[in-house]
Amino acid sequence: MKRDDTAFKYLAIVALLLILLLASTPIMVALSRGFAIEEEFMRDFMNSLLLSVFSSLTSSSISTLLAIPLSYYTSRFLRGLSRRIVYSLLMMPVVMTPSAIGSLLLEFFTVNPIGIFMDRFIGVVNSVVGVVVAQVFVSLPVAFAYYSGLFTGTPRVYEELALEAGFSRGSYLYRVLLPMLKRQVIAGYALTYARAFSDFGTTLILGGGVRGRTWTLPILVYSATYMGGLSTVSVVLIIYILLAFTTYYALTGLETTGRSGVGV
Repeated sequence: MKRDDTAFKYLAIVALLLILLLASTPIMVALSRGFAIEEEFMRDFMNSLLLSVFSSLTSSSISTLLAIPLSYYTSRFLRGLSRRIVYSLLMMPVVMTPSAIGSLLLEFFTVNPIGIFMDRFIGVVNSVVGVVVAQVFVSLPVAFAYYSGLFTGTPRVYEELALEAGFSRGSYLYRVLLPMLKRQVIAGYALTYARAFSDFGTTLILGGGVRGRTWTLPILVYSATYMGGLSTVSVVLIIYILLAFTTYYALTGLETTGRSGVGV
């Protein structure tokens, strides 16, 4: 037993060292070559960062608002074949590549009559709206899977007591269950936000990747890799790694606090 524990410990140490070595590479490059970034590229970086934050907040909010009632309904009322079909449809974007999802959305908004009407009405293709729509489609399955697991694992006794007290199921969901699980709900939102923020392929295809208008941070990193110098890429990667670490660190903190604060 002790040998197994030691083996797992050394395996974890090796994995951690490899990750630290990988993450520290941009720092070593920047230290050796300098932290200089062209003024024009710095403007692109700030625009991309602001767009990524704005679009990810918007899309993750939409995904969360849609996922909560959907996941509650499917976890409570669907069983058997109907539940498998609904889950498969909602989780399909997880299996599809981001580029395939982007191509599917692009075809819908440029070929399908309903999609064409929507594009003319709100301007989806090659716009910030398209970026948000793309991020919704890739982040909604993440939110749905998270909240489905959360609601499935919640004891039914709370719901039964609320219904006996005269609450409707909708009132129970929004006035009892969500406030009771507020930290887990926030953690789910953070996870959804992280998925939206990191999207590349879907956003690039539907949003168009227009420089200065629909360049999100992942698209900027891709462009910097092929157009910018090694120093520029390294500085961008350092900032991106810090953002990723900070986001997930906050996420795990919320999950830990949530589990200790609610007895479910």
